[in-house]
Amino acid sequence: MVKKSVILMVILMGLVGCTPQIFNKSGMRPTTSVKMHRSNLMPVYDEYDAARYYMAQVDFKDKNLSGILALSKESDAPRRFRMVMMTPFGIPLFDFSLSQDSFIVNSCVEQMNKKIVLNMLERDFKALLMLDVPETFPGVVYMPVKPNGRWGYSVNTRKGGNNYILYERENGVLRVIQNGGALKRMNAAFDSQSAVIDHPKLGFKMTLTLMPKAEE
Repeated sequence: MVKKSVILMVILMGLVGCTPQIFNKSGMRPTTSVKMHRSNLMPVYDEYDAARYYMAQVDFKDKNLSGILALSKESDAPRRFRMVMMTPFGIPLFDFSLSQDSFIVNSCVEQMNKKIVLNMLERDFKALLMLDVPETFPGVVYMPVKPNGRWGYSVNTRKGGNNYILYERENGVLRVIQNGGALKRMNAAFDSQSAVIDHPKLGFKMTLTLMPKAEE
């Protein structure tokens, strides 16, 4: 038991020296290394039984697209989602189907139908839906040095990278997901009604604002 405790302390001391920027800015440090289950991440989209609709704005360098994004679960497989974005006039901009093991481009407009953009969107959407982690995986818990009402995880993805995830401690609401490094870094910030997905180095930004449910 003593030997295991010493090893854990050495690991955590090493992690403190390379704390990700997202946690450093919040004054957070690693507290323990744990084996986690996907459900620990509270992927809220798993609970959606009906489609969700968002006002969507996409800015990519000098190109701008806006419309409505529909997110729904497909019934033929567990945790398979369909994402369709269309203009207010009903013209499809993109139509993707994705799961842990697949990303299918059903259709996509020319402005976004580029390998670098599609690869980026696959990584982003799988991270947002938390499809890029296995059922169980190693993770590190980060807590603030001084109480600030937040906690976070650094989790290993299925492809060997890391996702850094920040939550509100009081209610468990997701606030930030960050992954990738340098050129490919993705920052996703959330509040109760919207999400902003930003790739500063690539000049790509997507803003999603939840639309109110239609009155029955």
